[in-house]
Amino acid sequence: MSVFSDMLKNYIHEKDVKVGALAHYCQLERSTIYKFINGKREPMSAELVEQIAYFIKLTPLETHQLRESWKMARMGEDAYYIRKSVEHFLCDFPNKSTPPSCNFTPPPRKFSQTSFPHPELSSAKFQTGNRFFCPSDFIVGSR
Repeated sequence: MSVFSDMLKNYIHEKDVKVGALAHYCQLERSTIYKFINGKREPMSAELVEQIAYFIKLTPLETHQLRESWKMARMGEDAYYIRKSVEHFLCDFPNKSTPPSCNFTPPPRKFSQTSFPHPELSSAKFQTGNRFFCPSDFIVGSR
């Protein structure tokens, strides 16, 4: 059984819907509706799922859940959840035209002569008092 068939079976039972009347409304054989309910077959189109939801008188949320369960049954649970996670990522990806929601600027770092981050520059031969002497190799664009 699929998620769709379980959900359809529950809605038909909750709303006390007659399968023959649903089949007549959707212009399908009653056996086809039973195949949907038993998970042996899925509806052929999203429009048919909408027709079923309309006849059962599902709420918009229930209709959405039925439609999503139909998509899951059609493509498989793994593929469905992978696609949903990609969709979620793309929808929530920050827009470059909008500023970031968190303005984080790191505090300025203070270096003492003993804790300079570059080991060559912190050696005694490059230090003179409170100032650092940098050879031209370390200065960007000075060749």
